[in-house]
Amino acid sequence: MTNFKASQNSWGLIAKIFHWLLAILLIWQIFTGINLHNMEFSPAKIGFIGIHKIIGTFIFTLVVFRLIWKFFNSKPNTSSLPKFHRYASNTIHSLLYALVIWIPLQGTMMTQAGGFDVKLFGIITIPKFIETNFEMYPAYVQFHYQSMIALIVVFGIHLSAGLYHRFINKDKYRVWNRMSFWGKD
Repeated sequence: MTNFKASQNSWGLIAKIFHWLLAILLIWQIFTGINLHNMEFSPAKIGFIGIHKIIGTFIFTLVVFRLIWKFFNSKPNTSSLPKFHRYASNTIHSLLYALVIWIPLQGTMMTQAGGFDVKLFGIITIPKFIETNFEMYPAYVQFHYQSMIALIVVFGIHLSAGLYHRFINKDKYRVWNRMSFWGKD
């Protein structure tokens, strides 16, 4: 039975739910973001943008709650990991958090520069913190897309490291096990 909180050998059920739910939502956002970037303007694109914004605000909210949980929760012992692995892991995780906080904020700025509102979960209008600026809007769109490319790269490194530990390293340091729902505590 998985504990809700972290132990020496596991991140705990709550952190695992945050991790895997965010992973699924981020993959969705990446694919829809690529498609939106390449779609011609149409009613379908407007619909996808609406869904993309709702999920983006949901991701931002989940990340905030995840960071609060992480602050008040212990973490598994990583002292058995080689120093380089710990350093690389901390760096990649910091970059992931920075990007998954930055991209929704930047997407909000982009949307507001385009003269549109952003609603938290599609319900509560977020106050404008940037004025409408149609001249700068294309630059915001491009920067949002480039930020997503950076997220794909960092996400790819994170996923590759997890798969490396699981399949090549045979989870010698229990990295995969700590975040798996089927891992042993």
